[in-house]
Amino acid sequence: MNRYWLHIGCCLAFLGAGIQSISSQEIVPKQEINIDDLGDVSDEFQENFFEALKQKAITNYEKAITALEKCIEIDPRLNFLYGELGKNYAALKKYDLAATNFKKVLEEQPNDRFVLEQLFEVYFIQGNYTSATEVVEKLVAFDIIYKEQLANLYFLDKKYDKALTMLNSLIDEIGTDKYREQLRKKITLKISNPNSQIARLEQKIADSPKEEQNYLNLIYLYSKNNQKEKAFETAEKLLKKKPKSKLVHLALYKFYLDDGAIDKAIKSMKIALSSDELEGDSKYKVINDFLIFVDKNPGYEKELIEITNVFSDDTGSTKVFTEIGNYFYEKDKKELALNYYERGIKDSFQSFDVLRKVLLLQLDLKRYEKAKEGSTLAIELYPSQPILYLVNGVSLVHLTNYEEAIDILSVGIDYVIDDLKMESDFYNQIAEAYLKKGDTVKAAQYKEKSLQLKKKS
Repeated sequence: MNRYWLHIGCCLAFLGAGIQSISSQEIVPKQEINIDDLGDVSDEFQENFFEALKQKAITNYEKAITALEKCIEIDPRLNFLYGELGKNYAALKKYDLAATNFKKVLEEQPNDRFVLEQLFEVYFIQGNYTSATEVVEKLVAFDIIYKEQLANLYFLDKKYDKALTMLNSLIDEIGTDKYREQLRKKITLKISNPNSQIARLEQKIADSPKEEQNYLNLIYLYSKNNQKEKAFETAEKLLKKKPKSKLVHLALYKFYLDDGAIDKAIKSMKIALSSDELEGDSKYKVINDFLIFVDKNPGYEKELIEITNVFSDDTGSTKVFTEIGNYFYEKDKKELALNYYERGIKDSFQSFDVLRKVLLLQLDLKRYEKAKEGSTLAIELYPSQPILYLVNGVSLVHLTNYEEAIDILSVGIDYVIDDLKMESDFYNQIAEAYLKKGDTVKAAQYKEKSLQLKKKS
């Protein structure tokens, strides 16, 4: 049962775009200071100051700092000099010195938005989330969107209740989006006592009974809190309010599967997988759950195939198709395995293991033209993998391109290291090519080499 609820939590947590990393709030750049901003200063000051700006512009930050220090010697009261120093130190990744200078500016101008933003960036880069939070709390006064970053900082600083309260406040004011919903899921995963949030969502549903996301969030919280019945009741309630909802089936199918209502589970899976809002990771979780079920109940393989037909061969489905291919590969159902592998691999050969399986299956199933084309492309990507040359050579022999087969096999055998069986296979295929070509003498020579290596292996 614990695994069940872990699944529900993870599955709903991956709804929407995944957050690989959370970047800092975009900073509005401040314009460089010009001569009119300097006030009544000496020629020497002007010369050094604009030398500092010039050196900074060409990334000579050390020289820029030297010029600014000369300005400070002339007049240490001019606050903007410390802001410029901070920028140069930050560019040199000397973040402590950058922060020190930005704070000097803020001593006299505590509400300078641009300096606050730069100080925030310095703290964020350092991973000093507590100090970064103190700065962003001041920036919220300039722009409400900073609440999003503030929620993120509370999360990073492990202040999960404050993070969720801040994020909910922002969503109430300006609405939600995929990023905020995903951040909410990340925060909620860390909250040990979700009761206050459950009560809040129950009230929001009472106030806005047709707002789908509130139901989904509540289902997730109930699931995380191991309240199966309430989670299921909430899902059914949403289905009554919004009969065309697809995302609710991301929760319902698992309830049905767990309770043995297989027909209902399959129907819900099909509906969920047909949703354009369902991300690749969520598709994978749905299919993986059904694969586990089908592995124990092989009579439902037909339904597994039917389920995968409801979504398109987009990039987000690659992992799903590959996993189904692995399932049928283990069952030695070559046609089905190859079909799903080919749907998953497309023009992308990042996984050498899957690519190797595809090519070998194509040979087994006598798809020689496809095996030749695929192995030719694969050799360009993995030029030192002998199995690719062997597949290419075997394909060419079957396609009666004997000279070409001999050439590619002769190249590929040089990449075989400490594998007598594979080396024997290479010689055997070269012998086959010469035999088909009509050169029985060379065919016999290579056949003998193959047999000798086979005895040793």
